[in-house]
Amino acid sequence: MARHPNTAIVLQPTNSAIITLDLCLQLGGPSAPLWRKSVARDENEAADRAIERLRILIAQSAGDKKSKKTSREEILKNCQPIEVLGVSSEGEQILNEENVLTKLDTSVSNKEFWRNVRQMLIGSTVVPVKYNVPTITAVVPPSALYVGAPAVCAGITALFTTEVDVQYEWCARAAPKSPAGTGASSDATVRVISTKPVFTPTTRELGESLFLRVLPEPGSDLCTQVELPQVRAEVPPMDRWTQTKQSVEAPSFRMVTYNVLHEEFCSTSSAKKTIYPFATDDILSLEYRQSRIVQELLAYNGDIICLQECGKKVYQQFFSRVMTQYGYEGCYTNKNGGVREGCACFWRRSRFFLQEKDEFPLNWSTMEKEHPALAAEVTRHPELKEALENVTSIGALVLLKDNATNEELVVGNTHLFYHANACHIRLLQVYMLLHKLKSRSDSRRGVVLCGDFNFTHTTGGYKLVTTGRTEASHHSWAKGEVFHWGCDRMLGINAAEGAGGSAEVETGLDVRRGKGESATCASKNNKNDTNNNNESNGNSVDASTSCAATSADTGVASSVKADYRPPFDVFRADMEAPMQFTDAYGVTDPEMPWTNYTMTFREVIDYVFFNPDRLLVVQTIPIPPESELSENVALPNRKYPSDHVALIADLSYK
Repeated sequence: MARHPNTAIVLQPTNSAIITLDLCLQLGGPSAPLWRKSVARDENEAADRAIERLRILIAQSAGDKKSKKTSREEILKNCQPIEVLGVSSEGEQILNEENVLTKLDTSVSNKEFWRNVRQMLIGSTVVPVKYNVPTITAVVPPSALYVGAPAVCAGITALFTTEVDVQYEWCARAAPKSPAGTGASSDATVRVISTKPVFTPTTRELGESLFLRVLPEPGSDLCTQVELPQVRAEVPPMDRWTQTKQSVEAPSFRMVTYNVLHEEFCSTSSAKKTIYPFATDDILSLEYRQSRIVQELLAYNGDIICLQECGKKVYQQFFSRVMTQYGYEGCYTNKNGGVREGCACFWRRSRFFLQEKDEFPLNWSTMEKEHPALAAEVTRHPELKEALENVTSIGALVLLKDNATNEELVVGNTHLFYHANACHIRLLQVYMLLHKLKSRSDSRRGVVLCGDFNFTHTTGGYKLVTTGRTEASHHSWAKGEVFHWGCDRMLGINAAEGAGGSAEVETGLDVRRGKGESATCASKNNKNDTNNNNESNGNSVDASTSCAATSADTGVASSVKADYRPPFDVFRADMEAPMQFTDAYGVTDPEMPWTNYTMTFREVIDYVFFNPDRLLVVQTIPIPPESELSENVALPNRKYPSDHVALIADLSYK
C-alpha cells in the first residue's frame, strides 16, 4: 500500500492483464484521516471508467454513501473532479528535459493510459503518480513469537526489486489502533522496535499489539503491513547453556553438530501417530522448532556449526537469515534425488574465512569414479551395487582459514544412509568420505568430521574412522546377507518398533526382543533415502511374501509384494582408511549413553571426530540428563526441538 499521504502507485506486472491503482490520500488537510485504497481494473477498460470509479470511492469515503435513491450520475455530478496529467509515450524526452505535463486523453485503455500518468489533481490536491515502482505483493508473517526466540518474515514476494533491498519495521502500537477506516496505525502511535530482517522479542513486547511493515526498498512510498501474533512467554532455557555463555578464545574453537529433524519427518499424520504420539502439534510445528533451534545454536556460541536433516526451504528462508544477522556465514548441500533436506554448515565470520567448499554423493557414482578397483569388486554383488546406486547420502566439505591463528581447517559434514540393516553400506560410505577428507588435508591442516553417521561404537564404520581399519571378518559385513534395495528380510525386527533408530539391529536389540515374522525394507520405488524415523515405521508383514515399504511423501508404511530371496553372497573386504580420527566425546565422556532419544531407540549415532596429529579436545559439553529428555516420554519436547541432542566440543590446534 502507498505509505505517505497523497501518493498513488500504479502497478502492472509483466504478463498481467490487471492494473492495480494503490492510493494513500489525505484530502482534508493534515488533520484529516488517511484513506488507503487499492483498486484493480482490467487493462482493456477505458481509463475514464477507472477514473469515475475512483471519484465515487473517494466521495463514499468522505461520507457520501450511495443510496438506493442516489444514482451514479448524481454522485459523479457532486463529487470532486479528477484531472490527470502526464506525457504521451512520444513525449518522454520532453518530460525529462523540460518537465512538461499535459492533460491526457482518458478515452484510451488503462494499459496505454496509466503508464504515462505522472500526476492527478483531486480537487485542489496534487497527488504524484508512480508507475511500476518496487512493490511488496505478499508477506507471510511468523505464526508464533516467543521471548528470546528469533523470528523472520518468510514468503515475501515482490515486484521490481530484490530481497537485498527489502526493508523491515517491526512495530508496537503505543496507543489504541487508529480509527476504523484509516487502514493502518498513525506513525504518532507507533514504536518501531527493530528494522532488521530478524526480530527477537523481549519481555517488553509481552501483551503489546505488534505489526510488521515491509518496504520494497529504502524510502519507498509503498509498504505492506501485516499483524503479528501476541508474543508468548520465554521457553525455559536449557541448563547446558550456562556452560556455553562465553565463546572460546584462539587457538581453541567450538564445534557444534546437530541433527535438527527435518519437518517432513514429523509433520505427517502417520509420524504423529506412530513415531511422535507423545508430542503435541505445537511442539512439532516448524515455526516453533526452527525458532527454538536457532535460539539453542546461538546460546552455544559455536565457531563452526554443522547441521543435518536441514530442510532446503528452512535453510533459505530461516536459518541462513538468522545466522547471517548474528555474524555467521554458511553453505547448504542438498541430498541427491528428490529429497528436500541435506547438510548445512555455518562458521563465525569474525573467526573464519571460507577458502574452498566441496560436495559429493556417497553412492555408486563416487565409488565408480574414485575407487574403480573397489567398484569392480562390488559389481559382483548386484544387490549391493543397486543399493549404492539408489542411496542419496552426501558429504560436504569446507576449507576454512582461521583469522586468529592463520591455521587452515578442513571441516566435513555428513548424514549417512539410515537403514537399520545397512551398516555395510555405511562402512563403504564413510570409507569414501575419509578419502575425500584426505584429498583436502595435508600435514599442516586440522581436520574435523561431524554428522549423523547412523552407526554405533560397535560397528565397522566407527572402527574404520577411529582405528583406520575394518577387517573383512567384521560382523557389519554380514548385514549384506539380508539387505537389498527391495526388502531385507532381517527377521525379528518389527518395523513399527524399529522406528527412530538405524543402528538398532547392530546393537543386538532384535535378539532381546525375540524373533518374529516381520521385516524392514528399503523400497525400490523410494529413491529418496529419507530419515530412519520416517522410513522404518510400518506394520509387521510376512517376510516370505512382502516387505514394509514406505512412501517418502506420507511416511506411511504399506505392504508390497516381493519374491523371496535366499541370503546373498556377502561382500567382504579389509578396509584401510587414509586417515585416523579421534572421537571427541569418546575422550571426555566415553560412557555417554545416547545422542538420539526416541520412544524405541536410544543410542549414540552422532559424532565430532578430529585428526589427533593436529588437533586436541579441550572439553565437551555434557548431554542433558535423561530426566529432561524423558520429561514428555521422548524427544522432541518443549525444551528440546529435535529427536537428537546437539554435541558441542571445544577443540584446539596442537
